[in-house]
Amino acid sequence: MADKMNQWRLYLRFVVAFTMMASVSSCVSAIHGEPNIKVKPELQEKDYITYDGDRLGYNKWLKKEAKPETVIIGVHGISGHSDDYDNLAKFLQKKSPSVAFYAAETRGQGLDPKVERRGDIRDAKEWYKDLYTFTDLVRKNHPDANIIWFGESMGSLIIMNAYTQTPPGFRKPDAMILSSPIVGLQEKVAPWKITAAKGANFLMPTLKISLESLSNGEKAQVTQADVHEEQAAKNEWYIRRYTLRLLVTLGGLTEKMPAQARLLDCPVLVMHGGKDIFTEEQDVKKFYENFPENLNKERRFYPNAYHLLMYDDNREKIFADAAEWIEDL
Repeated sequence: MADKMNQWRLYLRFVVAFTMMASVSSCVSAIHGEPNIKVKPELQEKDYITYDGDRLGYNKWLKKEAKPETVIIGVHGISGHSDDYDNLAKFLQKKSPSVAFYAAETRGQGLDPKVERRGDIRDAKEWYKDLYTFTDLVRKNHPDANIIWFGESMGSLIIMNAYTQTPPGFRKPDAMILSSPIVGLQEKVAPWKITAAKGANFLMPTLKISLESLSNGEKAQVTQADVHEEQAAKNEWYIRRYTLRLLVTLGGLTEKMPAQARLLDCPVLVMHGGKDIFTEEQDVKKFYENFPENLNKERRFYPNAYHLLMYDDNREKIFADAAEWIEDL
């Protein structure tokens, strides 16, 4: 009973602290701005016009005059950006010239051209609409190619939840790859912090806090050599704080992952490491069991790999496995 009372006291202190911060911090000012007037989406040389008229950058790995049979569309993780796929994309192109790779910047992340929106998202549906718009534009350039969505970490949350939220007139991907999917994050965050964050979100959704403030004090080792906060802070696209509504949104997407897996009806490859600080091996196994029994699915486990598989010391093996799976499709 005493422990429970202590937890509630911590919760109340947490909310009160947030309220006090809201009154004095410039970080908590509301992020206003209505969507732009809708214009025709267009894929330009270095960026694309998305569904609401905003522009988001992208990278592509496409050989001149190539007519790829497979096009992979990558969705990067939190505190990442599109060029995170450079290692994998170059490997796949060397392995198979018939593969092209595209990856767009994610709305609300560190290379969003709207600086005031970095670290925030109003609604996850904005991510889904961006992804389907970008996919449609890429598909128009390569109408005969199979489209594979590749989601890393947070990107896995976006593509899995987007799969069942297809806007009218758009097509789902032909297959999906989940790299280091986030499926058990709740175990890494103290329950009282989750409760406090959800409660405070109703009062001040645009309050910004760091990811590290939600952790249990454990260093987030993401590769053999790098700690997440230290590694990410070196990048120009690093975001130090995120709004409560973005973090609560990601938590909600994580909770929905098992249900989304049960609705999947395209081939899927799941890749994860045994030393992933964010998701335990047993959590990925449990999540994987939710895919339909007759689904074309495969799980590749790397016992000594960390969270960022594309930068792992054993990435050549991981890339080769991904290439093999793509070829088998």
